[in-house]
Amino acid sequence: MHPILAPKPSRNSLPDRWVWRIALILFVVGVVAFPRGARAQSDAGDIDLEALEKAFEKVVDRVSPSVVSLRVQRRYGLNTDAGFEQLIMVNGSGVVLSADGLILTNEHVIQSATTIDVIFHDGVTRAAELVASDPRADMAVLRVGRGNLQPVHFCEWTAVRRGQWTLALGNPFGLGRDGKVSVSVGVISNLGRRLPGLAEVDDRMYDDMIQTTAAINPGNSGGPLFNVRGELIGLVTAMHTRAAADEGAGFAIPLTPERRAVVERLRRGERPNYGYLGVIVREPDEAERLLNRAPAGEGVVIERIADDGPAKAADLRAGDVIIRLNDTIVRSPGQFSGLLSGVGEGRMVSVKLLRDGKELALNVQPVEREVSQVNWMRGGAMIWRGLRVTDLTPQSRSKMRVEAGATGVVVIDVVENTPAARSRLKIGDVVDAVNGRAVDSIVAFRDAVRGAGRMRLNVRDRGEIVIQP
Repeated sequence: MHPILAPKPSRNSLPDRWVWRIALILFVVGVVAFPRGARAQSDAGDIDLEALEKAFEKVVDRVSPSVVSLRVQRRYGLNTDAGFEQLIMVNGSGVVLSADGLILTNEHVIQSATTIDVIFHDGVTRAAELVASDPRADMAVLRVGRGNLQPVHFCEWTAVRRGQWTLALGNPFGLGRDGKVSVSVGVISNLGRRLPGLAEVDDRMYDDMIQTTAAINPGNSGGPLFNVRGELIGLVTAMHTRAAADEGAGFAIPLTPERRAVVERLRRGERPNYGYLGVIVREPDEAERLLNRAPAGEGVVIERIADDGPAKAADLRAGDVIIRLNDTIVRSPGQFSGLLSGVGEGRMVSVKLLRDGKELALNVQPVEREVSQVNWMRGGAMIWRGLRVTDLTPQSRSKMRVEAGATGVVVIDVVENTPAARSRLKIGDVVDAVNGRAVDSIVAFRDAVRGAGRMRLNVRDRGEIVIQP
C-alpha cells in the first residue's frame, strides 16, 4: 500500500469520511422517522434498513470468490557482512481475471518478489508466477495452477459517476490470510484525482485516480473496488492519511478502456511499450482554457518539453493545449499517457493542439519510453536453490546479451549464500539441459529439477555445473 501523508486537520474540521458517515446516519434516521404510507414507523425503518443490508450482503457474497489475498516474500537488499539476503513478508490483494488461473494485482505489491502465494476465498493456497508486469501502470498479472475460478466482471466505464456507492474488498493488515477478505463501503468522492508525490517518485501513471471514502489500509493494494452491482471499477492502490490509517481518502486505478488495454497486453505476456514524446502535461487552468478557447473538460497543457525529445523536433511548445491524439479527444493527463501506451514507438501520431487560440495539427513520431527492466518479466520466473531463471525472449536475449539461436532458460539472479551461488553460476548464464534432459522453458526446467538430489546443469559455453541440495 502506498501511503501519502498530509497535514493533521484542525479540531474544528471533520474528515471527509466522518462527513460521509454522518450523512449516512441522517439518511437512515430519515428513513426510520418518515415511513411511507400508513406503515408503522418501526416497521418501515426495519424493512428499509434490512433491504439495504441485504443488497450489500448479496453483492459481497457474489464477488468474494473473485477476490484473493496475496502473501509476498520480497527481497529487501543484501547484508553483505553476514553474507545472506534479507527478506521481508508483505501482504496484498488481487482479483481473478480468468477461470484458468490468471490474477490481477498492483505491480508495487509483487515488486522484487522471491515468492508469491495466492490465498483463495475457500482457504486454498497456491504459489503464483509472474506472467508480466507494468511498473508505470502499476499492474501485474500472475498465474496460479488452479482452474474453475470465478473471474470478475468489469464495469462499463462511462457509467461511473461521482457519488456512487463503492465496495473495497481485500486483505488489510494481512487479516485475510485465511482467504476471508474484509469489506468496506463508501462512495466515489471524485474522479480524475492526481497523486503527484507517488507519480513523480515511482514514475507511475497516477494522474486520473478514483478517490473513495471506502476504508483503505496496508494490504488492500491490488484488490478490487466494486460498484453496487459487483462490477469492477478500479484497482485499490493508495491511501492519503491524516492520522490513523483508515481516517484518510482511498485511491484506486480506474479501469478505463486504456487501462483495460494494458491488462489485456499483460495477460498475453507482452512487454509494456510506452511511446515517449518528451513532454510533461497537466490539466489546463481556467485562464489557459480561455486564452486558447479550449472546450471544458478537454485537453492537457504542455508544462515542460525536453530539448532532445520528439515533441521538440515536431515544434510542440510549452503552453500548447493538446486536444486530440490520433482523432481521440484528450481529457486528462492519465488518459493522454494511456493513449501513448497504445501507440508505442516508431508510429507517426497526429496531434491536434491549440496555440494562442488557434488550432494546429502536427505529426510526431514517438520513441520508446524506458521502462524498468528489473521490474518487468515475461513468461514468469522461478526460484530454485537460489537460482532465478526466466524464458528466453527477444527482450531477455537483448538485456542479457544472449545470441540468437540459443535455447534454454537464462539466469537473471543468483541469491548469495545459496547452493546456486556456491556452484559458480552467474547472471546471464543460459541453462539448456538438466541431468542430460534438454530444457527450453521455465516449465521444462521446473519439471527437470524436481527431486532432492544433486543436479547437473549444462550451461551454454561453460559446460556442466553441479548444484548440490
